[in-house]
Amino acid sequence: MFKVFIAADIEGTCGYVDWAENQPEDALRREEMTAEVNAAIAGALAGGATDIVVSDMHMLKQNIYHGRLPDQASLISGTKRRWMWMDTVQACDLVFLIGLHARCGSPCAVLPHTMNTLITGLQLNGVDAGEALISAVCAGHFGVPVGMASGDRAFIDEIRSCLPGLETVVVKEAVGSCAALNFHPEICKSKITEAAENAARRGIKGEFKPYCLQEPVVLRLEVTWPGYAEALSLIPGVRRNGGREIYYTGALPEVISVISLFVNWVSKAT
Repeated sequence: MFKVFIAADIEGTCGYVDWAENQPEDALRREEMTAEVNAAIAGALAGGATDIVVSDMHMLKQNIYHGRLPDQASLISGTKRRWMWMDTVQACDLVFLIGLHARCGSPCAVLPHTMNTLITGLQLNGVDAGEALISAVCAGHFGVPVGMASGDRAFIDEIRSCLPGLETVVVKEAVGSCAALNFHPEICKSKITEAAENAARRGIKGEFKPYCLQEPVVLRLEVTWPGYAEALSLIPGVRRNGGREIYYTGALPEVISVISLFVNWVSKAT
């Protein structure tokens, strides 16, 4: 048995250049997201995986068309999860990141942000962290490595800086923060399948290593409004630094809980 966990976002899929005005996303973008996930699943299965867990990580997390996934794949959907979008990764052997984007503040990136636009800075142990690094450290906490990633070029450059040996696919390049040079979707899907197959084969051989942070982990979180920092300061152990910045030091599960509390509850309350 070899189980692959696929965390899938939408901003890093081919053709996606701006957020929809209303949720859920339009059918065309959901189709492309589902298609790129299916391309990764096809490659994983060809490379020797026996089971797939897909985690929808975009906004309300109800974007992927479940019935269009193969029967080897299960889907996690819905918001307010304990480990953000990485719940159940501990039951898997390898992680793929499909359709991701660069972290907040990244230049030459399509829709760069870190979880939502209310976060203006996030560091873990002094390292700027986007969703790529958060995914890797959550998986690494349970001894699970990341083997493959797809998204815009800025995201791929970002994740290669911390995980240089993984399989990657660039599906577009930024022309502006809401504009991109998109490669043909069929070519993107073909490359995703090829990279996923290679990653699964390499994962079965044990070629990837988990990305683990030294504990205690120091979290620095900067938000757009002082009231958010004030709310977070009610958590025991959280320290404020100025109006919009908080610090917290603890084990990784505790740090992820602070981030999850903000993203899933505090920022949703206004």
